[in-house]
Amino acid sequence: MTVLLNDLFGLTPFYCLMGFLAVAFAGGLRAFSGFGFALAGVPLLALIFGPAQAVPIVLVLEVIGGLQMVPMIRKQVDWGAVGLLIPAALVGAPLGVWALSVLSPDWLRLVIAVALAGAVIVIATGARLPANTPRKWVLTVGGLSGLMAGSTAMSGPPVLVYFMARADEASRNRASMMMYFLFISTATVAVGILSGVVTWQTVAVGALFSPALIASNLVGHWLFGLTRDDIYRRISFALLCIIAAATLFKAIIDLI
Repeated sequence: MTVLLNDLFGLTPFYCLMGFLAVAFAGGLRAFSGFGFALAGVPLLALIFGPAQAVPIVLVLEVIGGLQMVPMIRKQVDWGAVGLLIPAALVGAPLGVWALSVLSPDWLRLVIAVALAGAVIVIATGARLPANTPRKWVLTVGGLSGLMAGSTAMSGPPVLVYFMARADEASRNRASMMMYFLFISTATVAVGILSGVVTWQTVAVGALFSPALIASNLVGHWLFGLTRDDIYRRISFALLCIIAAATLFKAIIDLI
């Protein structure tokens, strides 16, 4: 078994166990909240594989985990919102790549981080978007998500803020976030395969850790079912605050 792990994945049994635990933690977090898999998974798996390999592995796992969750969440998804967000994000992504070519990436990250922190503060005041948010607002969120994906590889924050600020049921917001990220992750993996960033080894490692992901998805989904909407919102808002603080901290460090 040890020889097989080393030959196929370059892993010792100890690091394999650490990988299983990391994926289980990140998967449970995402299954409960609807987001946060990359937030937890990338830094933890980077300790084992390094950042360059951790990111595509996490993307592959996001697709695997997202597909598993589809039967559990599909009836709660706000397909109208998701159907607007995805095309807008695909339009915004090339604009983000262009912005990265003409603007300083460090200053671009700082502006985005400050904007995210400001949005978190607004949510903290209790401000809420209507459940039936105007279409142009949803398209703007999707475009900003794509813009951030193309310029900073972080598509999540605008969508997280949008769903966290909506005056809608927690189950509907969570399911919609998960479906959106599944579509975006699938598109990103497809691009990664074409560009060679996602290799067969990446897919193999994802398959290796998928049992931990599948189990943690079930646990996270079960815990969500036991949690009241107000408690879910508090926990999700705390996670959003962590994302905002980490993004702002990294942007400042990059400028120093």
